[in-house]
Amino acid sequence: MEKREKRNRIAAEAAMRLAKKIAGGLGAAALVLLLSAGIGMTAYAREQDIVILYTNDVHCGVEDNIGYAGLALYKKQVTQNETPYVILADAGDAVQGAPIGTLSEGGYIIEIMNQVGYDFAVPGNHEFDYGMSRFMELAGQLDCGYYSANFEDLRLPEGQRTVFAPYKLFDFEDTRVALVGVSTPESFTKSTPRYFQDESGAYIYGFQEDETGERLYACVQNAVDSARAQGAEIVILVGHLGNAGVSDRWSSRMIVANTDGIDAVIDGHSHETVPGTYYPNRNGESVPVTQTGTKLANIGKMTIGTDGSIRTELVAQVEPLSLSESYTVQAGDSLSRIAKRELGDYTLWSVLYEANRDSLADPNVLQPGETLNIPAVPYEIRNEKAVDPDTQAVIDRIQAQYEDSLSVVLGHTDVELTANDPETGLRRVRNGETNLGDLTADAYRYVLGADIGLSNGGGIRGGIVPGDITYNDTLQVFPFGNMGCVAEVTGQQVKDALEMASRNYPEEAGAFMQVSGLTYTIDSTVPSSVQLDDKGSFAGVSGAYRVRDIMVNGEPLDTAKTYTVASHNYLLKNGGSGMSMFVGSRLVQDEVMTDVDILSSYIRDELGGNVGEAYADPHGDGRIRIIGGASAEQQ
Repeated sequence: MEKREKRNRIAAEAAMRLAKKIAGGLGAAALVLLLSAGIGMTAYAREQDIVILYTNDVHCGVEDNIGYAGLALYKKQVTQNETPYVILADAGDAVQGAPIGTLSEGGYIIEIMNQVGYDFAVPGNHEFDYGMSRFMELAGQLDCGYYSANFEDLRLPEGQRTVFAPYKLFDFEDTRVALVGVSTPESFTKSTPRYFQDESGAYIYGFQEDETGERLYACVQNAVDSARAQGAEIVILVGHLGNAGVSDRWSSRMIVANTDGIDAVIDGHSHETVPGTYYPNRNGESVPVTQTGTKLANIGKMTIGTDGSIRTELVAQVEPLSLSESYTVQAGDSLSRIAKRELGDYTLWSVLYEANRDSLADPNVLQPGETLNIPAVPYEIRNEKAVDPDTQAVIDRIQAQYEDSLSVVLGHTDVELTANDPETGLRRVRNGETNLGDLTADAYRYVLGADIGLSNGGGIRGGIVPGDITYNDTLQVFPFGNMGCVAEVTGQQVKDALEMASRNYPEEAGAFMQVSGLTYTIDSTVPSSVQLDDKGSFAGVSGAYRVRDIMVNGEPLDTAKTYTVASHNYLLKNGGSGMSMFVGSRLVQDEVMTDVDILSSYIRDELGGNVGEAYADPHGDGRIRIIGGASAEQQ
């Protein structure tokens, strides 16, 4: 009763806020009429739980861990065995991160998500990685569509800028649930800034970003109030926001702290594994926040009880369930109604009919009191995992389409090329040197013929084990499809780039710079004084630099000298990872080939097809020296 009263109070407050906005200058009489119409007032009258299943940061992990076919099976199991009231939501970063995404520019992933049966999705920063035009195509192909309260087209009039609907309403008996979508403003720098700009470089898309976070908080609050005013008793925020290692003002924790009326948060972006933690909202009320990790390591499960209580958990394994059940026909029943109630979909009446054909003479005639067999959810075992056969068949068909091109052998490696720390297994390439980081930076420098090669740690996604190197292996390293470029830049720009890349050390950062033709030291005892603009891009350094002892091919860096730097369009042209210091530099080579082809060419041609002793040390060959701080000195 206490929780119900609390929700009714929140609904009433939301209705009051929204009514004031709508009434505007119409006066108190209009406000009274709006409130008396019953805005936001509903009551619980549900006999079964509501379950929201959720995923985040799958990054094309189609068959990783539980896999999409396992997720599809689990959704069917919950719908049939627990409650017919099931929602499946994704909190972003699904379409990019592996060859299956790169080769189809996200199209294969959308096809699989449609097969699984998503009901709600939020665009993460990597949904934009194939360009805005392609993203809009993908959005049109996704059956459930994307939702985001804060993604805007700035070319449209104020109040009409939202690209997608801010929320979606779901009705279960007399209970209305709203899912509100939010996308991180970090998308500017953690995708490609150019994709949000016009040809002159002016931003034409936005995320309600500012230097305080207040615009985003107000935007979310407005969406929550609107959903409440439309009768939503329960409001769940589905955000690609994160908490660890993200811009604090745009974190899910800060959004909760500066809003009210949100009952729970399904989060993404920071790849955290959080079964459920609690943050206080601006009224001091605890709000559960949850996140599943990445690559379908877990399925999130949020259960909304008949009393309005909310509990969250993570499911790490899908068990094969083979038990069938019986059902006693009630007055007014039909096969389609029973199929909806027991199997989750009206169209599955034919499945019921087939399972009971021996006892049913006419599928249109049911006798109250007779017993029907409710068939078990079908499954198969694939790689020792229980999966949905229909979804697995779709995945198999898609994989067969590109498998041949992935198996071409490019060369051989005698050593393991890693993005991780060999002792801890943690992702080192984002805060320290690795042999794979050296290899990729060398590939840019040697193949494109420059003084310096730069390879950002966030762009290096997978390692290569000893043995033959295939095209698939190089795509695992470079799945983003970036294009190689060479720019003429000053030594000061190089220094600024290294400082920007090192500002978060010892925390992991996608901007952390692997280098070739260059060595440098990070002194972590020096606090970072990097200044950022309201988009999170580099705006200057206000104090001492953390980076020092910068050497270019054995000579001290000359900040006034011009150097050629080889990397990719994301860094050198588009200001990716906040590297605005390079934008506008003279390009002597402009998008000459993909990063995958650059890496493949380096292995095949420059190294003679064999990666050997020069890259034997997993920590790299000493190009980056880190001193001070909590960690031991790295040489």
